[in-house]
Amino acid sequence: MRVALRIRLLLALLVLVLATVPVAFGVYINETSPPPTTARLAGRCSRYCEAYGCPHATPANSPAYYKLRPLFVATIQGLMGGGRKWYAAANIAFYLVLIPLLLLGLTYGALRNAVLIRQLKAQYRE
Repeated sequence: MRVALRIRLLLALLVLVLATVPVAFGVYINETSPPPTTARLAGRCSRYCEAYGCPHATPANSPAYYKLRPLFVATIQGLMGGGRKWYAAANIAFYLVLIPLLLLGLTYGALRNAVLIRQLKAQYRE
């Protein structure tokens, strides 16, 4: 049994609408946040924290930071595998292209399977 083309197009449209929600959230955050800086700031985290470790985090206020720090360092080292000049390109390719495409494909597949299961249940009842 196959899912009709009309339903596939509706599912694809639903997936695209769902994908715009995090994009809109990211645009909102970028528009309302202070400009990025690499300087160390006492009141908030900046890109300094990404490059050198966060001086604001303590085991008391950020236990997850200390538990996930090795994973963060490994991720940065992996993205910088091609050298510092390829870090930005690898970061964009991985986090802004590969992961979203994977999530879009999985979302579409899950919705398509849900429709197919519903059709099979209706056919079984008849």
